Amino acid sequence: MNIRNGWVLRGEDDRFVSADLCVAEGKIAAFSAQEGPDGDFDATGLYVMPGFIDTHNHGSVDVEFAAADEDFEKARRWLAVQGITGVAPTIRSLPLEEIEAAQRNIRREAGKTSGGAKILGMHLEGPFISHNRSGAMTAPGIDCTPENVQRLAASGGGLPLLMTIAPERENALEAIRTAKECGMAVSLGHSEATYEQCEEAIGAGATRATHVFNAMRPLYHRETGILGAVLTDDRVTCEMICDLVHLDAAILRLVYRQKGPDRITLISDSGRMSGLGDGEYMVGGRLRIVKDGVCLNQEGRIAGSCVSMLEGAKNLRKLGIPLEEISLMGARNPARALGIEVQTGSLEIGKAADIIVCDDKLGIKAVFVNGKLVFEAETEQGI
Repeated sequence: MNIRNGWVLRGEDDRFVSADLCVAEGKIAAFSAQEGPDGDFDATGLYVMPGFIDTHNHGSVDVEFAAADEDFEKARRWLAVQGITGVAPTIRSLPLEEIEAAQRNIRREAGKTSGGAKILGMHLEGPFISHNRSGAMTAPGIDCTPENVQRLAASGGGLPLLMTIAPERENALEAIRTAKECGMAVSLGHSEATYEQCEEAIGAGATRATHVFNAMRPLYHRETGILGAVLTDDRVTCEMICDLVHLDAAILRLVYRQKGPDRITLISDSGRMSGLGDGEYMVGGRLRIVKDGVCLNQEGRIAGSCVSMLEGAKNLRKLGIPLEEISLMGARNPARALGIEVQTGSLEIGKAADIIVCDDKLGIKAVFVNGKLVFEAETEQGI
């Protein structure tokens, strides 16, 4: 199949070029049209980009990714319509046995054929977080030890794993080193850590910051804490929720100017209420109230996002950030975090044909997963 006449974001130099894109056997075969049996897709006047990858997503459209027994198909299809071709289902801070049960379910779901987003890994948002910075989650009393890290790494079953750890937890440095040895990417977050504690954690192997500014000790000018470390250390890539609820536009600009597009990962932090509209929902037995598109718990704290990663990308676009930089933050950097950048995250020959076709404002016109057309806006067909 050929995607013809579009502005293609070429992965080798992250530039848009006027080109045809040939897809064969689920992969990108050439930056020129080829003869084949599968027809063409006309992308005249549109942008052809790698599909977004959401590495921090708790669920959508009444699907809970931390459940022990849940079918993800409805959420995977909804995510694909939003231009998200890959997701790392995220498990909130829970007791170890419940995390392991959720991991087993994610592995089962990853093995299923889907008409939507691919499951590319999983994100464990805990359980080794600060009790005082747990946000809308409950921080279980679980020791932060290398043994418990190894236990959760083994339960991942070979899927790429991300783990959030508060660096002030006892034994955190040993846990981070162990996670790195197990092939996990460590993200600092839900934390009251000092600058020095964070720098030690980064030196031990932490490379990411979980939803920067949110559930973090505030920035003070004489003790900058975790924010001072993750915003100034070039070894760290910051997750950023761009729904304009978790962070306002000025902070989005500040993080963008400080870290640059190479060190930001766009995420949604969405929950099962995403895509459902205002109302009351139960998550893990706890009430969530969505009003005017904002999700709060009973104590009035923000409890995750109600919109997809696409809406955050559109907000960045409205701030004037170029499409190619949004793609870095929304596709290549997430793939790099999961350690799968050789497989997906950019449009290069031999990589998976996970592709979105959109207009200049990120209006999604078509979505391809492994080269298969799963959504086409003009006909409102597909998934």
